[in-house]
Amino acid sequence: MKKKFLALLTALSLLTGILVLSLPSLAATPTVYILAVNDKFADLPILPEAVSGVIYIPYTTFDKESTDEDLGVYYGIRQDQDRGTVLSLYSLTGTLTFAVNQSSCTDGDGNKMNFRAVMRNGAIYVPASAVCTFFGLQYSHIPTPDRGTLIRVCSSAANLNDTVFTSAGSSGMLTRYNNILQGMEPTTPPPTPTPSASRPTPTPPPEGNKSDVRVYLAVEASGAAGDLVDLFPTGVRALFLFTPDSLADQSALVRKAVAAGHSIGLQVSGTAEEALAQLEEGNRLLSHIARIRTRIVSAPGALTVALAAEGWLCWQPTVTGTTAPALLANLSVRQWEGRLTLPNDRAFINRVVSRIRADGYTLRQPLETDL
Repeated sequence: MKKKFLALLTALSLLTGILVLSLPSLAATPTVYILAVNDKFADLPILPEAVSGVIYIPYTTFDKESTDEDLGVYYGIRQDQDRGTVLSLYSLTGTLTFAVNQSSCTDGDGNKMNFRAVMRNGAIYVPASAVCTFFGLQYSHIPTPDRGTLIRVCSSAANLNDTVFTSAGSSGMLTRYNNILQGMEPTTPPPTPTPSASRPTPTPPPEGNKSDVRVYLAVEASGAAGDLVDLFPTGVRALFLFTPDSLADQSALVRKAVAAGHSIGLQVSGTAEEALAQLEEGNRLLSHIARIRTRIVSAPGALTVALAAEGWLCWQPTVTGTTAPALLANLSVRQWEGRLTLPNDRAFINRVVSRIRADGYTLRQPLETDL
């Protein structure tokens, strides 16, 4: 009797082991984060992510064009020779500057913050809770049993509290949750059918017609080693950006860009007072070199509020990428408009301009009336 009991116990143990081994694929459901801004879901092409236990959100959460919600926080991105990619988030109450490649962040007074930005999915992500706290926004992290985890960022313009929003948006959240899970599942491409001998294989139509997406191009022309104007085919016009102290040495490039019909803007930095002095000097030089003046300026995010208040028109890119492929990939998810600032690298410019034209985007010249 004892032997039979031991045999039965062994069989049950083996069966339990087999069942446990067969269950991981069912139990390992990935965590899904769904983003909402104020009283709307933000259907961005990239999702919030957890990095070392901290929730990070894409910087485009603060892009009104992407979310259709104005949180009162704005951004600017630039490439710094020493620090690499620099993201500025700013409002009327403060500024955060992230040196992405150096994993550092400072406020408007230069104080070091104990958080950083990271790169994920080819885009810059910032820590949701820390950034919201700094700018006085409300951050909510709301797990649900069957609809993922809601990440909600709100300004004072939000009308619904979290309980009401979660209840009212239950159906929409479930749909997004299922769509995201479905997108995570690996798919097997269907077999390619063998074409009939009596019927030629039809040529597929061109994919990804982007004619409804307007693209504006700017070039950081300061310090360019050669001619950049010849990289833009006839009819494609960009915004050429120069620092005031580079104008004298690049007068020939300025005149050629103006003659080809391109727009001219000035790049400045420093305090608001220093930037305004640079702009005055830049326009003095432009008047002497090409008999033009400009009101278009490119500046770090912290300066744009002050310069806009003085009547300057601020150029800010809405699509970024540290390489040409990354920039083009980020542009591909835009539905209406993309503003790109290109470095003064001939190969980079040529690749981006050629691809944009081949994909059928509608290229528009950045003019003062567009800013």
